Amino acid sequence: MSENAIGKYTGKGIVDAMPFKNKLVDVKQGELPKLKRSKPGCTGVLADLAAAMPEHGNAARIHPDCYAEIVETAQTLEQIRAQRPEADKLAEVLRESEAYYEDKLEGLISRLAKTVLDTAKDENKPALLATFESAIQYRTQYADKGVATRRKNQQNAGEPAAETPRET
Repeated sequence: MSENAIGKYTGKGIVDAMPFKNKLVDVKQGELPKLKRSKPGCTGVLADLAAAMPEHGNAARIHPDCYAEIVETAQTLEQIRAQRPEADKLAEVLRESEAYYEDKLEGLISRLAKTVLDTAKDENKPALLATFESAIQYRTQYADKGVATRRKNQQNAGEPAAETPRET
C-alpha cells in the first residue's frame, strides 16, 4: 500500500454518549429493520405540537405526560444524532486503521521470515529454521493451501500432481 492511499485522521477521536448513556439501547440482531423511522415532516410536526399543546392540549384530552414523553424522546434523538457523524467517522477510521496495521504486521512478519530463510540458507544455519518455524509457516500458509488445492484439483481431473510447495 502506498503512503498516498492513507491520510491522518483529523477528527476529535472522542464521542461522548455519557449524557444519554442510560437511554442507549442495543437492538437484537435482525430486529432493526422492524423499527419505524421518522418520516419526512417530523420536525414540522414537533414544532406544531410545541405551539399547540400549551393552549389546546387539555381540550384535545392529551395528558401532559404523553407530550412530555414526546419532547424527551425528541431531545434524546437530537443528542444521539449530534454524536453520530463523529462516531461514524471514528468507527470508519478504526476499521481502516485496523486493516492498515494488520496489513503492515503481515508485511513485517513476512519480511522477518524471509530474512530468516535467507540467513539460514546463506550462512548454513538450519537451526534458525526450527527457531522461527511458526513465522515461516505463517508466511507461507496461503501459498501452501493454494498448492494443496491445485494438487487436489489436478487429481480430481485425473492429471498427475507435479507441483510442490515452494519456499517464499
